[in-house]
Amino acid sequence: MHELLLYGQVPAGRHDQVLKILAGVAAVQPRRKLQRCIIYRPQREPEEPGSAARRGGTQNIAVKQTKPAAAAAAATLYYTKLIQKLSEDDFGTEDGLQQTNSTALSADVKDGEGSMWSMRWEDIPDTGDRGVSIRFTNTTDLLSGDPHAHMIAAGPNRFVTEYYVEGHRFVHGNVIAYLHRVLHEPGVRSLEEAPKTSLPSFSSLQLLDLSGAYMLEAKVRVQDFKEAAVLESGVNELKEFQKQMKGCVELGLPDRLSLDTRVKYKPQHAAAAQGRPR
Repeated sequence: MHELLLYGQVPAGRHDQVLKILAGVAAVQPRRKLQRCIIYRPQREPEEPGSAARRGGTQNIAVKQTKPAAAAAAATLYYTKLIQKLSEDDFGTEDGLQQTNSTALSADVKDGEGSMWSMRWEDIPDTGDRGVSIRFTNTTDLLSGDPHAHMIAAGPNRFVTEYYVEGHRFVHGNVIAYLHRVLHEPGVRSLEEAPKTSLPSFSSLQLLDLSGAYMLEAKVRVQDFKEAAVLESGVNELKEFQKQMKGCVELGLPDRLSLDTRVKYKPQHAAAAQGRPR
C-alpha cells in the first residue's frame, strides 16, 4: 500500500473552527479517534555505510552493482510501530484504578469484532516531485496472542517507547483527513523493557507540543502504485482537497527526513562516549 500525504499545522485556538470547516467540506460529523503507538527497534545495529564494499573488495563491488536494491534492503533497518485502538474508557482513573481490562496485551478477537491491534511499517517518503509526499507502508492486523511478544520475536526487536494520539478523522471521497496531536505520559520510560499493561488516566497525559497545536494529515491510499492512471487520480484528488482548504489550513510537503523511520548508524566509539559517565 502506498500513501499520498500532505500536512498542515493548526494552532490550538483555531481547533474548533477548523473542525467545523472540515465537517462542512466532508459533509460528515467528526469521528473521535484515540490510539496508543508503541515503537520498536531492531536488536541488531545497522552496518556502517560502505562497509560491505570494503569487506568484499573490487570483486564484491561488481556483484553489489548487479543487485543494488537487494543490497540496500538488507543493510537498512527500520523502526516499526504497534498501534492499539482505544477509547477513553480504556484509560485509568485519577485514583489509579483501571476502568476496563481491554488494555491487557492481548490481540484476541471475538466473533463479529474488529482487530484492536495492528503492526505498521513505514518507508522513508520519496522526494515529492509530484507535489505530494509518497511513501510505502505495510499494516498487518493482529487477531490473536500477545502483540508485544509478537513484535519482540518478529525482528527480533526491542521496546523503545510509547505515546498516544488523539484527534478527529473525516473521510472526503478518497481523502482521509486526520486532525490530531500527540500526548505522552510524564517521566522517562527508556529503561523499561515492555509497554504498560494498565494505562494511566487520560487527564494525566501531557502534550508533546506544549503549544497545543494540532497536525492536519490529508491522506489518499493507493493499492496499485504501478497503475499510472490510479496514481494520478489520487494525486489530483489530494491536490483538490489542498485547494479547498486554502485559507483555512495551508497543506504542504513536510521535510522527508523528519519522517525517516530508518535506524541510524552510530560509530561504536561515539556510542561508548555517550554512555561513559562524566
